[in-house]
Amino acid sequence: MSATAGRTSTTRSMTFDDAARLDPDAQPGELVDGKWVPMTRNTWRHGEIVVNVSVLLKLYARAHPGWSVAGGDPGTKLARNPDRLRGPDVAIARAERLPRGKGAEGWLDGAPELAVEILGDDQSASDVLKKALEYLAAGAAMVWVIDADPERVMVLTPPDRVRILGREDTLDGGAALPGFACKVAELFG
Repeated sequence: MSATAGRTSTTRSMTFDDAARLDPDAQPGELVDGKWVPMTRNTWRHGEIVVNVSVLLKLYARAHPGWSVAGGDPGTKLARNPDRLRGPDVAIARAERLPRGKGAEGWLDGAPELAVEILGDDQSASDVLKKALEYLAAGAAMVWVIDADPERVMVLTPPDRVRILGREDTLDGGAALPGFACKVAELFG
């Protein structure tokens, strides 16, 4: 009998607390069903769109008190056991829901009201749509999936509505962000 016979090998799922101990600069990524998934740096164009979206949402938040906007992949705890931690490119949430701690305590519990994902060079559309559906399942009222190449936005709302908007269309906040509206072109310019 070998030395390992009868011994069981277990792989422990990573938790929010485990993920909080990682250096986000050295090990950027997301926690998907208890497994750490590394993420690569995005392009400059991606960053420009993040800023454009952030500015538009911040202007909305200033005009409509009670909202908070975050960018740069803020941690959102979408599920537990196994833990799922995602980081939208940009998000807006009700201010009363904001976490104030550090590490795992500083991540939003549940999905933001609006999560924005911008397709990156190394991301497949199906992977980003899977992520969008995770936000909706965790309580998001709306998700925007932005594709820079054809300059369009896919708007997803529960339970199963999908709209695709082109450059000249108007993107509105619907019931998620009443009063928000902009031309899709503003996201790219």
